[in-house]
Amino acid sequence: MRGAAGAGQSIRPQRLRAVLQWAGALTRRLRREEDGQTLLLGVGLICVVLALLFVAASATAVYLDLKTLTSLADSAAAAGADGVDGNPYYEGEGIDGTDTVPGALTDAAVSTNAAADLSSQPAAARLEGITIVSARAANGRTAVVTLQARSRPPFLPWGIVPADGFTITATGSARMTTTQ
Repeated sequence: MRGAAGAGQSIRPQRLRAVLQWAGALTRRLRREEDGQTLLLGVGLICVVLALLFVAASATAVYLDLKTLTSLADSAAAAGADGVDGNPYYEGEGIDGTDTVPGALTDAAVSTNAAADLSSQPAAARLEGITIVSARAANGRTAVVTLQARSRPPFLPWGIVPADGFTITATGSARMTTTQ
């Protein structure tokens, strides 16, 4: 028995030495493998920054499309309010022989003038699928025009986001005034 115990004690330092050598080799190997981690981190960071830039640019494109559509709606409403026929106003009789207020706006006049103004605007060509949702005379003196269009931002992944873009809507109003 004594021989077995003595043999066991002599193996321990060798085993400890082997474990320490293995741990040292593992530490050296991990240090060598760590060199590529910084490159991977840098590439990942660049991808995240680019994705944020593309999202910001796409949001800006939608915002600018909305501002363009709002400007077009305001212009169409102003044209609709300006489109009152002067003859009934100055002659003192109602439109179409009725007893409405002389020079009052009508839905048909607002719609016709708004469509004519919209077709003459060069900014309308930049927007996709622009339509007049409604063009009406709110109270005989105010023209209200609502436009709708599609906005397709340039940098969004169209496999994830709807491929037909976003629907944007803008309403413009203009009030007709008369001086006495």
